[in-house]
Amino acid sequence: MRKLSLIQKEITSSLVKNLGLSYRESLIETKFILAYVLRKPYVQIYLDKSIDLLKNHEVDIKNIISQRLQKKPLAYIFKEWDFYGETFCINEHVLIPRQDTELLIDLVLNKYKREIKMNICDLGTGSGIIGITLAKHYNNSQVLLCDISKEALLITQNNINKFKLKNAKTAFSDWYHKLSKIQFDLIVSNPPYIDIDDPFLKVDELQYEPKAALFSENKGYADIEMIVNNAPNYLKEGGQLMVEHGYNQSNQVKSIFAKAKFLSIKQHLDINSKIRVTSGSI
Repeated sequence: MRKLSLIQKEITSSLVKNLGLSYRESLIETKFILAYVLRKPYVQIYLDKSIDLLKNHEVDIKNIISQRLQKKPLAYIFKEWDFYGETFCINEHVLIPRQDTELLIDLVLNKYKREIKMNICDLGTGSGIIGITLAKHYNNSQVLLCDISKEALLITQNNINKFKLKNAKTAFSDWYHKLSKIQFDLIVSNPPYIDIDDPFLKVDELQYEPKAALFSENKGYADIEMIVNNAPNYLKEGGQLMVEHGYNQSNQVKSIFAKAKFLSIKQHLDINSKIRVTSGSI
């Protein structure tokens, strides 16, 4: 057995040297790795100075580091990632959950009381993080999680099963194409919105993520336009649409909502004071 402090230094040093991460970034990843391998919150690991790593722990760490040095994101190595206080199953058929998307959850929770009965649709659900989180908070509501990727829907169903939800189900659909009209009180979506020519797509870690879930035609607006323009056909009177988008797309997205005759159009800031969600009602 080797001391945890020594292993932590070795991991952090390797990430700095081989991935070009800053010391702070490497230390954060090291904490994720140790928490995953030991299956304990890092705070508990830090406070328990007596923890030693067993041989099998070291083998697991070496395997993780080997994959990480190939620029594979930790979330895909772990096959799980946290979102809104819960751990979700993921794989390379779905996007990695990001803190930015938690803004959508906050907006819904601030707008609707928990006991309300709604029909909710999560369009382009991926791993299901948005729809499942809402289903957990709104027990009296029904949530439909839609995606065009059958592989993604398998992950979604795994997560529905994990949380033992009775008020959530999946649907294989290219946006609205296989859905019945005028049925939803709320539609939420984190669609592809990156321009296919955006240099951001060349970031090493993004090469592991499903391209169809990242980029969109028409300079990143094609899927947003599809969702917004057709939403009035699927929302009940007074129904609400909330769409996540890029930090530099707010003006164009607001215009798309306005052209689709949405009312009470609002734009919402993320933790970095960037407009990342636009909403409106019909």
